[in-house]
Amino acid sequence: MFGYISAIISSLFFSLYIIPRKLSKLSPVIFSLFMSAGFSISTIVLYLFQPLIGFHEKLSLVLLWSVGAGIIWATSFVAFVTSIDLIGLSRSNQWKNLQGPFGVLLSLLLLGEWATTNPLYAILAALAIFASALFFTNTSSATTKQINLKGVYLASLAALGFGSVAVIQKYVTAQVGVYSQQVVWSLSIFFSLLTYILLSHRVKEVFKSRRKDVVLGLGAGVFYLGASIFQLFSYKYIPAAIGFTIIQLNALWTITIGILVFKEIDLKKYGKQVGFGLLFTLIGVFLLVLARKSELLMTVPGPNLRKMM
Repeated sequence: MFGYISAIISSLFFSLYIIPRKLSKLSPVIFSLFMSAGFSISTIVLYLFQPLIGFHEKLSLVLLWSVGAGIIWATSFVAFVTSIDLIGLSRSNQWKNLQGPFGVLLSLLLLGEWATTNPLYAILAALAIFASALFFTNTSSATTKQINLKGVYLASLAALGFGSVAVIQKYVTAQVGVYSQQVVWSLSIFFSLLTYILLSHRVKEVFKSRRKDVVLGLGAGVFYLGASIFQLFSYKYIPAAIGFTIIQLNALWTITIGILVFKEIDLKKYGKQVGFGLLFTLIGVFLLVLARKSELLMTVPGPNLRKMM
């Protein structure tokens, strides 16, 4: 039972960590920097509790993959945050959720997980989530069509990036573990964003940030750590395939928050589109269940990346 509860809590954190963006007035890049700072500090503090938690992980060159994952994730997160500013939390989240099918398909190509994944269901899940995203995108007025298109492109780019990172994380987790990987990965995210800000001469923006916005960014990072930790707890007590699927329900929480809290979509006017969007979201999650033949999907690396090391 604890495994199921952990997965549900994780799905909630995956929705909560992006909400501070809706309350912040910082630019996407500056907000992402503070978010990554909060995440990095949290992962380091957690790592220092090693004697209490009792994990044992050896440092390895495999962790260099986490450096690359951090760069990709940082770019993807900025794209995702920008898409939220353009088309709203509910709409952008659906395009971003293409990361699930992307991750599965990339696992097939890069990790060779043909024995544990059905590509047909993965493709059908992608189509279902794509249909859901289209329904939510059609809940805005025609006057914002050009802005919507840019937001869709950015959210889709984020989905591809997040899906790629998930594949790298699977490999590193199997070879090294979780805690040291999170430290390296989070620091890579932070320093990638910091380097970009320094090179683009935007340091003044960082120091001009209001205290409220800084706290919101740091809080988003802490929320993201919560999502990651409860995800790991769920995998400890229940099969990863089940835990992963439950966590994908974050799409429902995010949509609900965007509609009911931030009033992004007029339910009276676009109730039918929202209804079909939610339906195809559930269908997409269900198809991802069918795509995963074994709980080993999240923990066993395939032959291709192993050869690369």
